[in-house]
Amino acid sequence: MKINPLLFIALSAFCSVAQAEVSEPQWIKQIGCDQESQQCALSFGIEKMGPSGCASNKISWSSETTQGKLAVALLSSAMMTRHQVAVEFDSFCGENGLPQLKSYEVLAKSAQEGA
Repeated sequence: MKINPLLFIALSAFCSVAQAEVSEPQWIKQIGCDQESQQCALSFGIEKMGPSGCASNKISWSSETTQGKLAVALLSSAMMTRHQVAVEFDSFCGENGLPQLKSYEVLAKSAQEGA
């Protein structure tokens, strides 16, 4: 079975571009937003994560959209109630030089952590 080399190259390029990384569950240490640029960021208590060109203990996103504002509210709540979060970030660096938030998951507390 012959595979068209052009098709193989196109699929390989798509797969490498479409990849995103997911963090291990982490505690949020700090969260904040810049009103002028509409950029928000949170920091974790780990050394670095994200693409090699902008690896950091911070990850950012835009709060201009409804989804961005929802992320601010839910992630702030997670920090205040001591819930861990797992984040997925894009494979490219944002304009501010930080990894960019793609999605997030707030994890339930285990029974031994208390309510």
